[in-house]
Amino acid sequence: MGSVLLSLAVTAGFILLGYLVGRSRELKHLSELDRREAAAAGVTVVDVKRVPPGFSAGGGRLVMGEVVIATDYFKSFAAMLRNIVGGEMKAYQTLLSRARREARLRMIEEAQALGADLVVNVRFEWSNVGPKIVSTEIFCYGTAITSAPG
Repeated sequence: MGSVLLSLAVTAGFILLGYLVGRSRELKHLSELDRREAAAAGVTVVDVKRVPPGFSAGGGRLVMGEVVIATDYFKSFAAMLRNIVGGEMKAYQTLLSRARREARLRMIEEAQALGADLVVNVRFEWSNVGPKIVSTEIFCYGTAITSAPG
């Protein structure tokens, strides 16, 4: 009986630790994303192949952003419980949103380093990483163009 209680206490401890540390890291990352997105606001990003009206394009270079983000133990546990009864897995929505935003920002920051202020034909690819650890890889790419308002 004592070993069962100890096992439950250890499991509950890991869940609580996963929640506290995971939530703290998630909030820090979201704050950092907000700051970086504000700094990258000068770059126009579009998913169309053509240069938008009002821009005259010069040159073009492939730019990419890639990220792999893993979930914390608490979210994995919560998702496992949700998987039993079905429904929307909100625990993973933040994970995917953070990964998309991070990959997009890395692409934009690469474009900024090239002096570009426009990225066209932006695309996202994704995949799951690892069979036992819930994580996702997001790959964002597009064509960076140095443009002048035309």
